[in-house]
Parts: sequence; C-alpha cells; structure tokens
Amino acid sequence: MFLFLTAVLLSTWYGGWFSGMLATALSATIIAIILPPHRSFAIGSPDDLMRWVVFVLIALMITSLNASRSRAEQELRRSEQRLSLAIDAARMGVWDYNLLSRKFWWSKTLESIYGRTTSQFPSTYGQFFGCIHFDDQPLFNRAITRTIDEGTDYEIEHRILLPDKSIRWVNTRGRVFFNQAARAERIVGVAVDITARKMAEQEQRLVLDGTDDNRLTPVA
Repeated sequence: MFLFLTAVLLSTWYGGWFSGMLATALSATIIAIILPPHRSFAIGSPDDLMRWVVFVLIALMITSLNASRSRAEQELRRSEQRLSLAIDAARMGVWDYNLLSRKFWWSKTLESIYGRTTSQFPSTYGQFFGCIHFDDQPLFNRAITRTIDEGTDYEIEHRILLPDKSIRWVNTRGRVFFNQAARAERIVGVAVDITARKMAEQEQRLVLDGTDDNRLTPVA
C-alpha cells in the first residue's frame, strides 16, 4: 500500500486536488481487486477491510493537506505579484537585512534607484552601507541603531553615490522586526528617489537668495 500512497502523494503534489482524488479512487479500486477474494471488489477478511479503510483515509488526508498547501502557495504568489506591482508603480526600492544570519536581500527597483545592475549591486549590508555618501553615513547609522534599540520606525533623507561618482538623494524609511525571543531579527528599508525634489528646492533657494540680494542692492 505504500506504493499506492506514494502515487497519491505525487499526483496531488504535481497535479493538484483533482489528480489526487483520482489517484486515491484508482488506488483504492486496485487494492480492493488484489485483496482476497481476488478479482472481486469484495474484501473477505475484516483485517484486509480495515487496512483498506485506513489506506483510503490516509490517501484522502494526503490529498487534502497537499491541496491546502497548493492553495496557500498560489495565494502567496498572488500576494507577491500584487506587492511587486505596487512597489514598481510607486518606484520604491526595498531592502531586507537579517541581523542574525547576515543575509541581505533587495528588490530590482532598488538597483535602479542606486544606479546599479544586479551584478554591480552590493551583495552584503556592509557594501550597501558603503554606497551612502560619506557625510551621511553617520546619520544613516544612527537611525538604524536607534530603530534596533528602541523598536521604532525611522525616516531619513540622505545622499548616495552612483558608480559614476554622481550624487542622488534618497528618502529611506525603515522598520525592525523582532523574533519570538524579543530579539531584533530583521530590519527592512524602503527607499524612494527624491533627487528631483531636492534639486527643485535648491533652485528655489537660489531664486529667493537672488531676490533678497536684489532688494538689498540700491537702484541707481
């Protein structure tokens, strides 16, 4: 019967609920035929009947569990697709740093914001931190440290250096996540390119400064 249970498991795993139920029905029919009396759907021995019933129950349980797993995976994929679409539409970059395993993950949109391809993008948090403008690194580090220590979200505006040494302004928001032992486990950041806004603010300041100078300059 182990061979038939394996067939049910594989059918459900790769074919879904319908394939699993079909495999269960076929397997139960074949087992009923091969059990004494042979070539008959009737099962003569009570022990054989009990084994057949147990097989059917286990097969149905396997089918149900795998079908639930398949539905959960499909829902997870749909959620990831919706999240990815929202991130792309908002032009946000996301990074996720595991403080315990030291694993660093980032979204494709973050590569665009940081002006790097997948092969160029830093694969560790330390290298990622190195992309921040040297003068803004203390600000970034203080925000991360305070978030981990206090468990509060942070939001800062800072500069990053692109591979061609040009500068880009980024707004980064972050949140820390704790494990069951109340230990900081992950910190997630969301970055948005605000270079255009910063340039507009700078131009506005220059215009205002020029207006003030004109006011102070006597007209001949």
